[in-house]
Amino acid sequence: MTDRNATVERLFAAMKGSKGFPAQEKAVVSMIGSLGNEQAAASDIVQHIVQDFALTQKVLKLANSAMYAPFSDGSGSVSSALKVLGNDALLHIALSTAMVTDAELQSDESLSRAMLSSELARNLCAGRLEDVSIAALMYNLGTMLAHQYLSADAAAIAQKVASGVDETSAATEVLGLTLEQLGAEVAQHWRLPQNIVSVIDGTGDADLVAIARFSKAASTLIHAGKLEAVDQLVSDLDARGIDKSGVGSLIRHKSEQLGSRPKSAPDASNEEVLNELLAALAADKKQTVEALAAAMFPTFAKTLQTAHCLLFMLTRSGDFAVRYGYGKGIDELRSKLRISKDYQPTAFHAAIKNNVDVSIADVSRLKVSALPAGYTALLPHVNKFVILPIANRGVSGLVYCDWDSETVLSPSELDAVKKLRSLFLPFFPA
Repeated sequence: MTDRNATVERLFAAMKGSKGFPAQEKAVVSMIGSLGNEQAAASDIVQHIVQDFALTQKVLKLANSAMYAPFSDGSGSVSSALKVLGNDALLHIALSTAMVTDAELQSDESLSRAMLSSELARNLCAGRLEDVSIAALMYNLGTMLAHQYLSADAAAIAQKVASGVDETSAATEVLGLTLEQLGAEVAQHWRLPQNIVSVIDGTGDADLVAIARFSKAASTLIHAGKLEAVDQLVSDLDARGIDKSGVGSLIRHKSEQLGSRPKSAPDASNEEVLNELLAALAADKKQTVEALAAAMFPTFAKTLQTAHCLLFMLTRSGDFAVRYGYGKGIDELRSKLRISKDYQPTAFHAAIKNNVDVSIADVSRLKVSALPAGYTALLPHVNKFVILPIANRGVSGLVYCDWDSETVLSPSELDAVKKLRSLFLPFFPA
């Protein structure tokens, strides 16, 4: 089983520098409109925010940050957060948040499910509209974070669930903790108040927890087209202050909307994507080695879930240095990660000296001496990598890819990457 602390560390490393989740375009536009209208009531602004995951999360996170904490006294609602932040801070949040249209929202199933959860909760309990909306959105926090930043792990969980394993067991097996526990860990790190954290971990307000759990489960089933199971959930739901009279029509309406979406073509296999990239780059001759790497590595990252892709080139000093890279912390890697010209018993020197491809499936099994100086400090979360030499007469370049997840590169995928590696040959001494 994966260690939960390692999972949380990987998540925060992946989140570092990210712009976060996108917001619904209509919610952002409505929020900005209300902020610019002196006649608009605070409740109007609150209503726009709590209908959107990104805006709710950012407002609560900022209001409870170290900057505002002395004034917030633990803002557990958007209403209280607005009193602390003021219009200027809210406007900054709105303008700095990426937006998605309704069509784009529907194509992102994880985000779409979270939004539907919130809508179901508001429909059930209009008397506590803000509370139930925040509860439903934040209860999905761990799921959203996993899909956004730990996509390979999220896919592994989904695969287990599809085979009949319940989500709690699947997530614990893959991540070392449940998705709700993951969300609670992050909420605590963001200093969100206990009333929110306790809803996420299931120990808080019993009615809010029940509505949040129902909304998440119902949203998932609606997306799967399992309406009979949703009806049973509605029948079983027991929480104070709820009104079930309108939720049935909302469920049918949302089901019809989802059913009317055009069916997308089956996703191409990773091997097909890489072979298409090979054909495209072979036809579109790049003028520089950097341009070729820039056209190639983002597809590696997206398709193969790599953490870093680096192109090493032989320098005049005889060392190998990073010429181009894709992933987090590339500037530091470019300036600090070097493969010494002096032979050492490392995996990198073995690839260079013998002109052989090297694949390490478990970095933790290597001695520190089997890695270049500073590698472990610069890439602490990497657990596997491949090194593919680029050689005409002798090795003068390396294509390097690594992973910080449980992703496994299949033989056919590796073969496709090797073919793409050959496109670099014209840029190296013949």
